[in-house]
Order: sequence, then structure tokens, then C-alpha cells
Amino acid sequence: MDIELSVVMPCLNEEGTIADCIAKALNAFEQMGISGEVVVVDNGSTDSSVEIAKNAGARIVIESVRGYGQALKRGFEEAYGKYIIMGDADSTYDFSEIKEFVRLLREGADLVMGSRLKGNIYPKAMPWLHRWVGTPALTKVINLFFNVRISDVNCGLRGFKKESIRKLDLKCRGMEFASEMVAKAGQKKLNIKEIPISYHATPPGRTPSLRTFADGWRHLRFMLMFSPRYLFLLPGLIIFLFGLLFTTVLFLKESIVIFNIPLGVSTAIFANACLLTGLQVMLFGVYAIILNSSQGLIERDRISDFFEKNFTLERGLVIGAVILGVGIIMGITTIVLIFKLTGDFSEIHVSLTKLAAVSIFIVLLGIQMIFSSFYISLFSTTKTLK
Repeated sequence: MDIELSVVMPCLNEEGTIADCIAKALNAFEQMGISGEVVVVDNGSTDSSVEIAKNAGARIVIESVRGYGQALKRGFEEAYGKYIIMGDADSTYDFSEIKEFVRLLREGADLVMGSRLKGNIYPKAMPWLHRWVGTPALTKVINLFFNVRISDVNCGLRGFKKESIRKLDLKCRGMEFASEMVAKAGQKKLNIKEIPISYHATPPGRTPSLRTFADGWRHLRFMLMFSPRYLFLLPGLIIFLFGLLFTTVLFLKESIVIFNIPLGVSTAIFANACLLTGLQVMLFGVYAIILNSSQGLIERDRISDFFEKNFTLERGLVIGAVILGVGIIMGITTIVLIFKLTGDFSEIHVSLTKLAAVSIFIVLLGIQMIFSSFYISLFSTTKTLK
């Protein structure tokens, strides 16, 4: 008989709750009249979880490599169903609610996200810090970075088409797997739906596997590393434009006083340093976009397509050489002015020093651009050697 629905439960020492979770899932199959299976992926349990799950009617899969994401990926591979619903085996999720997930999947959704924050959170089910700070903050970040519209990125009760999840080529082994699924679904422009669910407290005495700060950081780290435009390009551009504006104003105006503090040579050097730093950070973004795109870690977008189509080593070298040449000319001009200077040197000393500082940093920008062009070309050696 063909299996339409597989419920996949990762398991690590859940002997007190696993049987109840399996029973609710099997009962839901019966109520829906659907052909289904429960797949329990044991991830190194040292209690009797495996034996209890087997006796309760689940199919057991053993995954020796530890990790929440690793266990789920193995479960997805082993599942027979056209649709898959994943959920923890600690009784926090009510598997009797999966009917709505199946309905939306049948109607064409690729990924159906449960939302605890829009549903019913029972007392003591979710720590205050998770409910009001961590989960909302991470959800806002992933919505911004990956163009999705969900309310609870950390909800572990989800349903999806098996063929859709295969397209995502999920890599993460740990808790950040949950964020990776949503991020790549957004990049692939999958049809994502969301429904409110109930979230229950874990039984007394159970040791939680979630580590608030460590796992929260892993989620945030993943989002940042896989969104180089927000991690590098945008901050770098802001720093660069700030330095450019400040440098221009300081160069054109003889003296600027703010709060009775004259902005002189040291301020000019700081502004020029912002120029160099901003360019460096933006180049980090270019490196990350090209590298991640070439390895299939992020989906191609307009930015990656732009660099793919327009960047060549030769163009980078020409741009770098032009910038370097401008800096050298400005430096030579400064030296000539110093030697031709007559009269009271103190009146224009600051202006010449500012000009010298600008020329030095422009030279550094040119050098940075030249060597960065060679470095970027390493990510697409075949193209640059043509």
C-alpha cells in the first residue's frame, strides 16, 4: 500500500513521552482515513525509547551521527510518504492537530509551518525569554533576510512535500536546521503556509535538550552567514558612504568646529579609514556571495548574477589601477605644493596634511581592489582563464 503521509520524530531519550506521541499520530491517521506511518529516528538514546517506540507501532531508524538536523534529514530520506510532518517526541506538540497540515499540503502548499505564537501556549511550556525575545527576534531577522512571512521560525511542528524538501538540499546538522529550512524555502520561493498550533509543557523531570543562548546563537549565525548582503554589503556600504561624505566635507572646508572641538587632521584620517574599512567589508560580501553561490549554499539572486555576468579579473585590475593612479597623482601634487609653498606655512599646513592623508588612503583603496580582484577570480578560475 502506498504511504501518503509520514510523521518523522527525532528521538533522544524520550521514553516517557514517545508512546503518547506515536499514539496520537496513529489515531490521527485513522480519523483522516489516510495511509500513514510514524518514523522514529533515534539519535543515540540510552534509555528504552527505541523499544517503547517499536512496541507503539513506529518504524525505527537509527542515526549514529548526533544532531537535531542530522536526525531529521535521515528521517526524511527514510520516509515513504508523499507528505512529511516533523515534530518533537517530547509531547510539546499535539500530533492530533496534523489534519490541517495535510489539508494545506493537499491544496498545494510546499511547506506548512506551525505557529505557537499565534496558537495556544500552555503555562510553563515556553520560557519568557524564548516567547517574548528570542523567537520574535529571530523570526524578524529571517523574514527580513530571506523574504518570508512567518510568525514563529523556531516551531518544530512542520509539514511539507517530500519532493519540495529535496530541492532545498539541507546541510545543517544541529538546531539551526530549522532556520535553514525556512531560509532556503524562502530563497526557492516555495509556497509557505502557516497555521496556529497548541504548545504544551514538557513533563516534569525531563531534561531539555534546547540550550537558550548557544542554540539561539547558532540560528542567528546561520542567518548572518547565509545572507552576506546584510552581513557585509549593506554595513560596508554605509561605512563607505559615511567616510566618503565626511572626507569630502573636511577636504572642501578649511575648518569645521563641532561642540567647540575643531575637526582637523585626526578626523580626516578617521574619515579616510572609514572609506578603506567600508570597501573591505563590502568586498567580504562579494567574496561570500560568489563563494556561497558557486557551492550551492545560497540561491542565485540579482546580486550574484550581477557579479557573475559583469566581474572579470581584467575589469577589477583596471578599476584598481585607476584608483591607484588617482591616489599617486594626488600624492605627487601634494609633494609639489609643499616644495613650492611660500609664505606662512601654518595657514595651509592642515589642508596639505588632509590632502596627503586622502592620497594615501586612495592608494590603499587601489591596492586593495587589485589584490581583491585576484582573490575573487579564484572562485571562478575557469571563467577568468578563458
